[in-house]
Amino acid sequence: GDAGNFKDATYNGAAEAIAEYLEHGPAKSGAMCKTKWASLKQTFNAIQKYRQQSGVHWDNIRGANVEGEASTSVWNEYVSKKVLMRPFRASGWRHYEQMDGII
Repeated sequence: GDAGNFKDATYNGAAEAIAEYLEHGPAKSGAMCKTKWASLKQTFNAIQKYRQQSGVHWDNIRGANVEGEASTSVWNEYVSKKVLMRPFRASGWRHYEQMDGII
């Protein structure tokens, strides 16, 4: 896809491809796959914007690796506006490398 955007046929194909792996919950539709993809892209883009800032840390094991009082204060201010980053204070995102390869 163009910058990680796909046609509906791709999402429908993804739904069909994962159907055999579904262990519980409703069957997934192309629309559901599209919504999940949009969510993954939002998280990826939030991490990318964070990484582009001067003086910040990011790795896929420790995430932002926020330690110490001053860093915590800066982090708390940042995530008050960028809520998608909250889970990554001390841990990475397991999908980051795969998303980076797609987008």
